[in-house]
Amino acid sequence: MKAVVVDSSVEGNLRIGEAPTPSTDSNEVLIRVRAFSLNRGEVRRAESNDPGSQIGWDTVGVVEQGATDGSGPAPGTRVVGFSRRMRGWAEYVALPSRDVAAIPDAISDDDAATLPVAALTALYALERCERLLGSGVLVTGASGGVGYFACQLARLMGANVTALLRRTDHQSAVEATGAKVVISSDGLGLTDVGPFRAIIDGVGGDTLGALLTRLEPSGRAIVYGVSGGADATIPVRDLMFTGDGRIDGFHLYRESEFESASRGLTRLLALLESGRLTTLVGVTGDWSKVGATAAQLIGRNYPGKAVLRIS
Repeated sequence: MKAVVVDSSVEGNLRIGEAPTPSTDSNEVLIRVRAFSLNRGEVRRAESNDPGSQIGWDTVGVVEQGATDGSGPAPGTRVVGFSRRMRGWAEYVALPSRDVAAIPDAISDDDAATLPVAALTALYALERCERLLGSGVLVTGASGGVGYFACQLARLMGANVTALLRRTDHQSAVEATGAKVVISSDGLGLTDVGPFRAIIDGVGGDTLGALLTRLEPSGRAIVYGVSGGADATIPVRDLMFTGDGRIDGFHLYRESEFESASRGLTRLLALLESGRLTTLVGVTGDWSKVGATAAQLIGRNYPGKAVLRIS
């Protein structure tokens, strides 16, 4: 079959190549893929993964073959899935039933494709926090996939949301979520807002250290990414005065062991169907453009998510 593979000699380190058509275990469905969305995590991994290896977490398609143990959706069902083995950007993918969810008829492939990594990360990160109703929540990288969903979901949980952005050209899209937008590249522009009950951060680095000074007593910072740097200087004295405030590391693979991706995706799809959650798809196109689209993502050239369709 055709599949997106790693190739360091091309733009974005990704191209369409060939890979074996997957076989299925008894608890897995075989999906004929129609579309997928890109995440910064996959694109960064393509910079170091072995040449020819497959890649891709977020995938949407139609069940070609059901799981032989009777679990999961039946053949012909349109589904969205989370490929833990990173083989979702291909003509076919085999996924455990617990990692796929049926898509309601009213939801497009493009919208469903944005959910697995970005929206699940936002949902599960916020659900680690407590007493958000009426409290302040800070979201970094708010024009990206996780951040855009986190702003909306925090609002649905009753929080007052502040969004941290680097660029003014993405401001209006984030303001549409109801968040108060602060433009800052280092987190130092927050002296007039907060403190915050929760911080949802995908930046890390020096920005994280600056943000922790705005954490309220018993507050929690959930760190799911390090796009701004893997090392941070922590203001220990400020953290001490939050009482039992703390910093939590977050990884979607581990978090989805507590609640399956299938269950989380079903909840998110219901919010989309009811109009309480919206997507932000900044780029669409044919999957032949995967390398160029990946390069755009690293350059932060568009807000929200990119969705590519398999022709």
